[in-house]
Amino acid sequence: MGEMDRNNKKILQNIKMPEQSNDYRVVVFGAGGVGKSSLVLRFIKGTFRESYIPTIEDTYRQVISCNKNICTLQITDTTGSHQFPAMQRLSITKGHAFILVYSVCSKQSLEELRPIWSLIRELKGEEISQIPVMLVGNKCDESEDLREVTNIEGQTEAATWGVSFMETSAKENHNVTELFQELLNMEKNRNVSLQLDGKNKKKNKKKMMKEQAKEEKLLKEKKEKQMQKGKEKDKDKEKQAKDKDKAKDGKDKTGSSNAQQSGAAAGAGAGAAAGGEGSGTLKEKCKVM
Repeated sequence: MGEMDRNNKKILQNIKMPEQSNDYRVVVFGAGGVGKSSLVLRFIKGTFRESYIPTIEDTYRQVISCNKNICTLQITDTTGSHQFPAMQRLSITKGHAFILVYSVCSKQSLEELRPIWSLIRELKGEEISQIPVMLVGNKCDESEDLREVTNIEGQTEAATWGVSFMETSAKENHNVTELFQELLNMEKNRNVSLQLDGKNKKKNKKKMMKEQAKEEKLLKEKKEKQMQKGKEKDKDKEKQAKDKDKAKDGKDKTGSSNAQQSGAAAGAGAGAAAGGEGSGTLKEKCKVM
């Protein structure tokens, strides 16, 4: 590779992509199984997943207020393993704020955050004092018997690092929204908030009301169609029942008529037979006399 190519490569490496003003990126770090994904999913979707599924890297988005305008809160849920150092460094480089999560039931998970915190300080340099960082002890709903890190120990560690501290429970939804709101409150370069400003609130409310009215209208139309179909089915059933009754009446009348005709014929035959017998008897009597 020539000298010019090397210089061009260095220039390209030093060029930073322009920041998207409508994005605010929060990166979540922590060992596997501490509940990073659970915290993010509880905040974004309001759900909690009991089973543990390892994460490679997931990104979630939430609309928030930023400098009285709408912007996107982009939350990157990183892997709990150390298999992807390049991805880890890239996430730190792009991140505007950081959440470092450990489990209060695992002292080891707290210790695993120390090299990550060192890497964040290394890559951010002098900017680190302006960057919101929160040390989070998750699973605080667990019993004291299972605890390996006390609340005081967590606070002491955070004070040593010079970052903020909070205990949370994704399972019980304890301090989850407060965590993200507090993190955004620490942002000094922008006025960032989970709450949208008044105008946007009104716009969103009107939009929601319109969508709700539309859904109600569609639901009403659907119910009316179902009722109409139900009525038509009832009419068809009633018509079929009437047709069956008519057919049955016709059969009954035909059977009755045939029976009457058979009875009459039988009566006539019997009378004729009786008459013949009577006639023969008179002849015989005449002969005797």
